[in-house]
Amino acid sequence: MLNSRPQIAASSRTAYCGSNSIHHNQWYAVALSGKKISHSDIIGERGVAHVRKVVAAMGYLFYETGGVEAGVDGFIEIRNPDTGEVSNQTIQFQSKATTKKLPGDSVDGFHWNCSEKDIRYWSFGTMPMILIVVDVEHDKAYWKDLRTWFAEDENRAGKKVHFDKNADLFTADAALSIRLVSENGRPGTYYSAPRKPEYLTPNLLHVSRLPETLYWAPTDAKSVKQLWFQARELDPYPNREVILRENALLSLRNLDAHPWREVCDAGAMEEFDAEEWSQTDDPDRERNFVQLLNQALQEMVARDLRFDPKHRTLFFKPHKGPKKRRFGYRAEQKQSGRWVASPYYKKGKQNELAYWRHSAFSWQFLRIGRDWFLQITPTYHYTRDGAVPDKFAAEHLAGIKRKEWNDAVRGQFVMWREYLCGKGKTDLFGDGYPFLGFSPVDKLQASFGINDAFWKSSEGRIGDGDADLLG
Repeated sequence: MLNSRPQIAASSRTAYCGSNSIHHNQWYAVALSGKKISHSDIIGERGVAHVRKVVAAMGYLFYETGGVEAGVDGFIEIRNPDTGEVSNQTIQFQSKATTKKLPGDSVDGFHWNCSEKDIRYWSFGTMPMILIVVDVEHDKAYWKDLRTWFAEDENRAGKKVHFDKNADLFTADAALSIRLVSENGRPGTYYSAPRKPEYLTPNLLHVSRLPETLYWAPTDAKSVKQLWFQARELDPYPNREVILRENALLSLRNLDAHPWREVCDAGAMEEFDAEEWSQTDDPDRERNFVQLLNQALQEMVARDLRFDPKHRTLFFKPHKGPKKRRFGYRAEQKQSGRWVASPYYKKGKQNELAYWRHSAFSWQFLRIGRDWFLQITPTYHYTRDGAVPDKFAAEHLAGIKRKEWNDAVRGQFVMWREYLCGKGKTDLFGDGYPFLGFSPVDKLQASFGINDAFWKSSEGRIGDGDADLLG
């Protein structure tokens, strides 16, 4: 019994020492296999420490990102060193530290290579961004405003930031310049356009056929109203390609024909090469030519469309009856169609007509160089019965314009493009219109575009009942 206690104590001591031995071995194993801090990590920390020191000397506030970051090491908040006031003006910075020779190093400067991913990341943010390069060995740093630098296409394409060793020194003396960069930001947030290619559809048609001859003859008609009254007494539907100018008629058609020979002096008629008007530098003569083109366009589409003189638009007629009208066409290599004249009924009263909605467009003829184009602006026209204007047309039009997005408007333009280009073509069903013809204009490629998801509102989406608007 006397020997038992010392034995237990000895046993306990052995167990305790054994425990220490186990912990020591585990620590040694961790030391051999655990995470290491590399030399480059230390250099990076020295770079950030240098930035922190300079920012403090400026009297500004320094916030390090810490943890996981994709291209922003921290933030500099502007502070008034005299009053201590801060106004939430902040810029981001990316620190690049090195102990090696600076790339392209010379007496005056050097450059820093950047990846395309970094450039996109820095350029797309909602806050001004600067790059700070720290020359650790010489205890110096240099800075550059990245948004200003990469706003130049040449700089962006080169993927390099060039530093001037005198002008771009990152010291306390740069405090004012840093503050000015922070003021380039605006209250709130914004997003720059994503750098993605985009194809644009111009709302233009090329005028591929123009009249070749113009006809002039004197007339006794004193006004446009009198002229058309006299012509319609002789023919209820006279052709439209005629205008009255200074007691004379100017026409695309031969005036020595019924009913125009009866309202002018056809014996004194003269013919002119239409190119004298289409390529003239005289604004009055060009204005007359454009007016003839406007009249020709109305005549070209008279079978299908009506003219609204108040809004200067052309709109689809209903089918006789009147009946709902659909126009089929080929769009983007596929067959498509659209309801172009549709009746709408009062809510809860399916037999009581509220109004008709018609696809319509306004237009303008433009000369660019020696070529003529037709600019089309799609819209809608509203009537009570398919013909008489509806008194609530403005309210209806405002409502649908709020609902429509770019795709819907583009779909309408494509429909009008196919319709008008087809009118000038000769096919099995007849000859094309002789005085006007149209052809599509090629799409334009932009180097960047805006994703519609950034600006489309979640409200006012087109309902299922208007799905045909998308063509």
